[in-house]
Amino acid sequence: MTGALARFLADPRRAAVGAAVLAALLLSGTVLLTDPPYVTGDEPPHTDYAYQVWHGELPVFEEGLELRPDGARLAPVQWTAQHPPLYYVLVAPLVGPLADAGHPVAAVYAARAVNTVLAGLFVLVAWWSAGRICHPGSMLPRLVALVAALAAAVAHAGGNAFNDLVAALCVTTMFGVGATAIRRGPGTRLVVLLCLLAAACSLSRLSAAIIATVITAFVVLAGSVRAAQGRGRWAPVVGLAVGAPATVLAAAGWFYARNLALTGNIQGSHFDWALANQVREVRPVWEVVLDPVIWARLPDLFWWAGRVPPATPYSATTLTLTTLLLLWTPLVIALLPHVAPVLRRLRGGALAGRTAPAPRAVLPEVDGAVPAHPVPAGAAHVERPVDRLLVTLLPWAAVAVSVSVQVLYTAASGGAYPRYLLPVALPVFLGVAAGLARHPRILVPLWGAVATADLVSWLVAELTTPPQPGLYGEPTALAAVVGGLAVCASVVAIRAVVRTIPSAPG
Repeated sequence: MTGALARFLADPRRAAVGAAVLAALLLSGTVLLTDPPYVTGDEPPHTDYAYQVWHGELPVFEEGLELRPDGARLAPVQWTAQHPPLYYVLVAPLVGPLADAGHPVAAVYAARAVNTVLAGLFVLVAWWSAGRICHPGSMLPRLVALVAALAAAVAHAGGNAFNDLVAALCVTTMFGVGATAIRRGPGTRLVVLLCLLAAACSLSRLSAAIIATVITAFVVLAGSVRAAQGRGRWAPVVGLAVGAPATVLAAAGWFYARNLALTGNIQGSHFDWALANQVREVRPVWEVVLDPVIWARLPDLFWWAGRVPPATPYSATTLTLTTLLLLWTPLVIALLPHVAPVLRRLRGGALAGRTAPAPRAVLPEVDGAVPAHPVPAGAAHVERPVDRLLVTLLPWAAVAVSVSVQVLYTAASGGAYPRYLLPVALPVFLGVAAGLARHPRILVPLWGAVATADLVSWLVAELTTPPQPGLYGEPTALAAVVGGLAVCASVVAIRAVVRTIPSAPG
């Protein structure tokens, strides 16, 4: 194990990825220590869900919480009961015995520790999957690792007892496997792996199951095109088209049937209760689409104060700055080289008094259109333009579907939090990384400096805020030490990635 790690880190590019993983672990550890136990409205129900699973039960919304620590912010109902049980099965062997022994604080810290490890694993998987989408030698995968490591939403999910990271990890892995299947053709092993990953997604969160469906559909389409062109076989395509839904139904169909029986809808939502008891409202879809706060807040995976609405001048300011500087500016920079030729053609056609010729597909293709891995010259493995097009479209189609679902959910009185987009974090990270890659020696340090400054401002604000009366407090001194180490690790990761950037990237 040690030898394999040493060989991995011997390459400076992989060492940069290792530095990003370490930064993610320390940043999640910082959140783990900085956030007082059970301080948010969601963490007690998530921990209670694992506690009930340990006792052989599944929670019911109306029955409330069974685990009720004295210093916790207790939810009046069990509002995480609609989630599938994968994460809770994973942490139940830690949460259950500790809670039964009278250590509810240790129980929530144990669940958080699992997520901290998952945060580091998520960065590694994001790097791996980006490598399956990008061309060989591209700098984007290690930029993706850095962006993922410094993403506040990853650290918040990694430092709290939430189920978001399990879902994000399953979907992000599926992106990489799906891209491989599109480029190489869906062989038997890839089909089996995709079916198992789809089942895992459906057992983690419904949002993850939706994106797993998108990925599966793209692989089936790509495999069908290959088979029709004589480059592949129909059997794996049919196997995936039939096997994925069958595996999902066998693994998780029972749970969604339970949601339907208990609540009248598959997602298990209780919108009527939320409208009556929380600060929620039903809005027309068009109003949500035109709300600038939604487009500032929902996709901003880099906003350290992103757990709460922008209700104070501090959180509103940091939301604005991080959204503009860390999200939309890199995305615009990434899109400009693809949009500018289209605009020039349209302008040229209008000036000539004729209709401009239809441009070829100018999409924000992920750093080139060549195979992610060398493949044999045999017909079954020849990559065609349609394969490259589908690999390019896959992440953006997933983002479009996820955002559409979140808009509809928000319009129906649901919340809008950055962590809700973690299942499609990889495409967002790819877009940001593509923007930084335009001038990486300048933009990567600047982007990292802004991200780190927001981290420091959040950390200072959190550690100087006294605990609320009646609630648990945090180990402030230890949190400050780990936070300082996390800031140093972030700077080291930024520096390590910059050192791997060629002087004149092509």
